[in-house]
Amino acid sequence: MKKILFVTAAVFLGLSASAQNAGDAFDEFKRQRENQFSEYAEQRAREFEEFKARYYSAFEQFKQSYRKSLEDDVKVVDLMSSDDGIPIEPVKLAPAPPVAASTAAEQKQILRSSIRSIATMKPDDLLPELSSAEDTVERMKEAAQVMEAIAANLSADKQQDDAPLTPVYTAVVLEPYDPEFFSDSAQAEDAGVVEDVRTPVGSSPASVSDTSIPKGKPTDYVRISSPFGSRIHPITHKRHGHKGIDLAAPRNTPIYATADGVVTFSGRNGGYGNFVKLNHENGYKTAYAHMNSIAVRKGRTVQKGDLIGYVGSTGASTGNHLHYEVYYQDKLIDPATTL
Repeated sequence: MKKILFVTAAVFLGLSASAQNAGDAFDEFKRQRENQFSEYAEQRAREFEEFKARYYSAFEQFKQSYRKSLEDDVKVVDLMSSDDGIPIEPVKLAPAPPVAASTAAEQKQILRSSIRSIATMKPDDLLPELSSAEDTVERMKEAAQVMEAIAANLSADKQQDDAPLTPVYTAVVLEPYDPEFFSDSAQAEDAGVVEDVRTPVGSSPASVSDTSIPKGKPTDYVRISSPFGSRIHPITHKRHGHKGIDLAAPRNTPIYATADGVVTFSGRNGGYGNFVKLNHENGYKTAYAHMNSIAVRKGRTVQKGDLIGYVGSTGASTGNHLHYEVYYQDKLIDPATTL
């Protein structure tokens, strides 16, 4: 009996020791896991602060760039309102004036109001709920990349304004699009300005009686990615005016004059990138912006359907497209009504 009791006690003591060892090992495992979680939380907190700092910095860059872009808009309104020293004979005025959407003065008032509102913009206005959550960090990274890319484009334009250059591109597009239509085409070499080459537009209607009135497509576009008039800015999410229409098209898609006229501006134009203005000598003027390259020089006379440049994404642009404006006697016309 004593022998049985001794063996039982020994087994009990052995089990107790094993249990104690197992408990110590579990406690050690718990401590290690708690340390790992603590280190992970500290690392996430540091990363969040780094992402937040980058986002705030990018926001300040974008704010300055956005203000510069709006100031460029005001200058372009003045440029397009100018008669370029070309007298207009009454006989050349359009027989049936188009329906104007707004005046140049009204557009300048809207733009200046937007410029004043920039002073009150804060980073939290774009991403109102900043936290260390993974989705917030991802949104901050994406927003920072977009704002940095736009600021870089505008900075390049500022440094190289009025000089031929290889354009700066950003791969970011702020609105949904079909990638198939935004691949590069090999119809032109990347360049600042090339010699004028007259190439008629095959799809332009030949029955137009007055070729000095803007009519028809300036380029073969995929879609109108941004219409004329009031729109929501893709970054600030604030409503502001859009003086033309954006025609989404692959880079290097040819751009054609929509009417006979004289090239009165050809070159870099701030946030508008590579820019061409045509004065049609009858009250009409058209503008073509964000070109990859320009095919006409200032002072050249062009005819309807002549090649004037190639689609690109220079200036304050987030994807390949042609920004197209139509003016008539210092009043803005919705270009979509002339296509």
